[in-house]
Parts: sequence; C-alpha cells; structure tokens
Amino acid sequence: MTALDDTTVAAPPPLRRNRDFLLLWTGNWLQFFGSRMSSVCYPLLALQISGGSAEAVGLAATAAVLPQAVVQLPAGVLVDRWDRRAVMRWCAVGRILALGAVGVSLTLGALGMELLLALIAVEVSLAIISSLAERVAVRTVVPGEQLPAALSQNEARGRIAGLLGGPAGTVLFTWVRWSPFLAATLGALVAAVNLRFIRADLRTGPRKPGRALHRDLADALRWLLGQRALRAMLPVVTVSTALLQVVMQGLVVILVKEQGLPEATLGLVLGISGCGGLLGALGARWFMARLPLSVLLIGGLTLWAALMNAMAWARGPVQLGVLFALMNIIGAVFGVATAVYQVTVTPQELQGRVAALSGLVVALGTTAGAFCAGKLLEAYRGLLSLLVAAGLMAVTAAVAALIPAVRRARIPDAARPAAPPAPSPDT
Repeated sequence: MTALDDTTVAAPPPLRRNRDFLLLWTGNWLQFFGSRMSSVCYPLLALQISGGSAEAVGLAATAAVLPQAVVQLPAGVLVDRWDRRAVMRWCAVGRILALGAVGVSLTLGALGMELLLALIAVEVSLAIISSLAERVAVRTVVPGEQLPAALSQNEARGRIAGLLGGPAGTVLFTWVRWSPFLAATLGALVAAVNLRFIRADLRTGPRKPGRALHRDLADALRWLLGQRALRAMLPVVTVSTALLQVVMQGLVVILVKEQGLPEATLGLVLGISGCGGLLGALGARWFMARLPLSVLLIGGLTLWAALMNAMAWARGPVQLGVLFALMNIIGAVFGVATAVYQVTVTPQELQGRVAALSGLVVALGTTAGAFCAGKLLEAYRGLLSLLVAAGLMAVTAAVAALIPAVRRARIPDAARPAAPPAPSPDT
C-alpha cells in the first residue's frame, strides 16, 4: 500500500443512502405537504364559519402571515440555543395538537373565528420554527460538498408540495371538511417519529446561561453587517422578491379582468409555472457547478426583467404560464445558490439567527411589495404595471452588477458541486 493510499479519504455515500438525511427529508416533506393542504383550506374554513364574510377571509390570511414578522427573530435565537432535534420534535407535536384541534372542533361544531385564528397563528408559528431548525440541521447531517444537492432537493420538495398540496387540500375539504387537517396531522406525526431515529448530533454548542435575547440577536446582526457580500445581496434579493409580487397579482388582473378569461385559467398558469420551479430546483446543482454565484444572481435578475417585459405583451394563459415557468426556473436556481452560500459562510452557532434575520427582511419586503403591487395595478393596467416592474428589475440587476462584493461572491469550494470531468481524448 502506498502513502497515497494511506491518505485517501473515502467519498461520502450519496444522499439516497444517507439515512439521517432521508429521515429528515421524508418527515419534513410529509409535514410540509400537510401544511400546504391545511393552509389552502383556512380561508375556505373562515368563509364557511363566518357565513360568507370576505373580512373573515382577510383575517385568516393575516393570521397566517403575521407570524412571519413576529416569530422569525425569536425562532432564530431558539434554534441556536436549543437542541435542534428537540425543537423540531416539539414543533411537530405542537402542530399535531393544533391541527387536531381544528379537526375535532370542526367536527363538534365548536369552531368559531376566534379559535380558528388562534390555531392558525400557532400552527404557522410552529412551522416557521421547525423550518429554521431543519435548515440548520441539514448542514449537520450532510457533508459540505453535498450541501447544494441537499438544498436543491429541499427546494424541489417545496415545489412539489406547492403543486400537489393545494389541489389535494381543496379536494379533501369538499369531501369531508376535517379530512385535510387529519392528513396534515399524520404528516406531522411521521416527522416526529422520524426524528427519533436520526443518529447525528443536532445539539448546539455551549451557550452562556441567562443571556438576553437581544444580545444574541445583536451578535448575529453584527456578524451579518460585517459580511460584505451577504450585506449587499440581501437588499437585492429583497427588492427583486418585492417586484415579483407585481407579476403574481398582475396575472389575475391580466387574465380575468383585462382578457376576460375564466378564473380557472389562473390554475393552468400556476400549474405550468410550478413545473418550471420544480425543474429549476432539480437543475440548480448543474448550474452551480458551471457558473459562479454572481453570474447566477445578476444574470437571473436580468433575465427576470426581460421575461417580465415579455409577459406584459403575452396573450393567453399558455404564453403567460410558459414565461412565468421560465421565471420560476431562474428563481429556483439562484434561490438555492444564495441559500447554499449563506449556510456555508455562516458560523454554525449563528445559523438560526442569521437565517431568521434574512428571512424577516425578505418577508417584510414581500409584504411591502404586495401592498405596492396592488396600488400599482389599481392605478394602471396590467401591461403598464408589468413594464414598470420590469424596468425596476433591470435597475436592480444593474445596481447588483455595480457592487464589487456581489461581483466577487463565490460559493466556498467545500460546498461547490463539481462539474463532471471532461471525456479523455483516449476514450
């Protein structure tokens, strides 16, 4: 045996044979799928309970969105302080109780609006905490070089759940009102059981006892502000996500109001675009192996601007669906790439808080974008609104290209997927 043989390190097993990753992935996929089913049914349930009140639907939507702003930061501190396995397990148990309470109270005829809103807020809050904990746990159960593939699969999981969860939830709801909540409860139960069999140590490092929450958050904010690339990319991603809200709402205006098509055509557009997002998530690793992060981000924003401009002139649901699918492919690719970058450059002890801070900023930008998009579409036609958004997206891409830290951003080699070797001239 040569010295070279003595120093050779065995390659890690592929993800399909990584027991811990499979347990984490499958349990959370079922939980996420159940969450999609329940979330699409909450507005329908509010409409039924209130006797057809649109205000009740708005309250249900608010109860589902508000935790994004309220829970993110405390959740980040919690995930960094406690055993992540315990956090995910207790969140799964809490979601079982909340979803079960919705189903049982609905069956008994005891579900009122106040109780429904409280249960929605609790269930969504627990889902946010669990999602943060899982994102941090992935880095522990997966080697660095397989992190892009793992996060790509997580992104694909979300896209599949989005494609299938909504239709499945509405079908179950029309069949038996409590059935989608029972299905979501079973998904959370499987996730809780799977966590018991994960062998990896998901505990955090030693923490200073009795430390104030705001000090932990200040540490993460100080670190984040010291990272030039992350500090520059975060507002760029936030603005682009906000501008995307014009497309989301503009589809409804263009198809239903301006082109006079049936409301069901919106489902066709979203179905086509959802397939694009799934393809982008599955192909993210291929693009990351060949293009630097700066090209994926700046090039993606530039292509988004061009596609938004094309959508302004498109006619019919198929054309709009294909263009939106292309946007989703691009968004999924640079979404996975930026997530890999953030996870790999962030110290292990700050993972939850940095992810929470980033998520909060993007969520606030999305909320502001949704509000401004509604005002823009109310004042102008869908065509002009999309052209304005496309112009602003092009400006965002240009600004990103002018920032040196963004241009130089690279995913660390330890997490960068390797491109397949070129064929040998002898073969």
